[in-house]
Amino acid sequence: MDKMKPRERVLKALEHKEPDRVPISFSGTVNTNIVECPPNDRVYTQLCEYLGIKDFEPPKVGEAFNQVMNVDERIKQKFGSDLRFVLPSIAEATVEPDGTYTWEALCGMRIKKFGLYDEPFDFPMRNWTSRKDIENYPYWPDPGEIDIAKGKREEARNLRENTDYAIVGEPTYPLFPFNGYGYLSGLEKWLIDMKLRPDFYFALSDKLLEIALAMDDKFLDAVGEYLDIVEIYDDLGTQEALLFSHADYVKFYKPYTKQIIEGIKKKHPHIKILFHSCGSVYEAIPDLIEIGVDILNPVQPLARNMEPWRLKKEFGKELCFCGGVDIQKLLPRGTSQQVREGVKKVIEQYAPGGGYILATSHNIEPDTPPENIVAMFEAAQQYGKYPISC
Repeated sequence: MDKMKPRERVLKALEHKEPDRVPISFSGTVNTNIVECPPNDRVYTQLCEYLGIKDFEPPKVGEAFNQVMNVDERIKQKFGSDLRFVLPSIAEATVEPDGTYTWEALCGMRIKKFGLYDEPFDFPMRNWTSRKDIENYPYWPDPGEIDIAKGKREEARNLRENTDYAIVGEPTYPLFPFNGYGYLSGLEKWLIDMKLRPDFYFALSDKLLEIALAMDDKFLDAVGEYLDIVEIYDDLGTQEALLFSHADYVKFYKPYTKQIIEGIKKKHPHIKILFHSCGSVYEAIPDLIEIGVDILNPVQPLARNMEPWRLKKEFGKELCFCGGVDIQKLLPRGTSQQVREGVKKVIEQYAPGGGYILATSHNIEPDTPPENIVAMFEAAQQYGKYPISC
């Protein structure tokens, strides 16, 4: 039986101390979640059926990237998840006559289905090259008119006062300026603008940052006192390296993330910052520590230089880790026994001394057998008890 309450367990781990067991996140953040890609790929539905849950609500899939936003509370409890998240209130995207979506609240982002996933396309800023383009754009959201915190203070306060879970705030706008730049302009143009149109790049990035900071303030002013963690997003890496040189990261990217973190911690110094970036971000980890990141997610173990032993050895005294269980090969393709052994190994490498929250190395994908998902979280609870046997 667990000796600690979930919030107490998470906070102790984040202090680089050993709680009673390794904290677990399943749907505790939007990026330690599970997807559903209807009509054919239904991993969440299959998981509910495998667990014998017959009266679960149909999955509510996010408008982009297909995360299930209403994961059944009974599954979270069964898997030992110690965190719960609070999202901002943002108007839904408009359905266009051709079945695509326009998300006005996110600066006119355009979305449609590509294969399994609903993703940005038809980038509205793809041809921009001047400050005039920025000034004349009709879809800039007005932070004063968007009630991003509607009902959220009550939701966060309820979690704080009536549950024992660690609470994660998920303000959507920290995906700007950089993932947002790519979603609105296209990835290639984002990278090209850095090198060929740096003045324009900084002007657009400054505009996106302005919106992000204003929206963050509204959301966090309402819920910040109840949060333990805030997750911010910006994918930095490919499977092999950063998306750009380290020098370009420092010049074009790092200062913006620093301002977002400073804005959060100035008003809410108790909050821990969880930074989500896929891929190999090894080169940038010292920078992330420098600018105030407390927790790195999803620590993708098959990306170059992102092995658990390496990250724990080199950065484990200064940084906490969330994730690490491979979703690229192990979880979808391994046997249940291999999953159990893989989880045990990850715990042995990350967990000693605290500083680790066990989760998948991103959302659980559509090709994952439900028995492997169950095996993962059973192994987490079996092998995650402190002291860890290495």
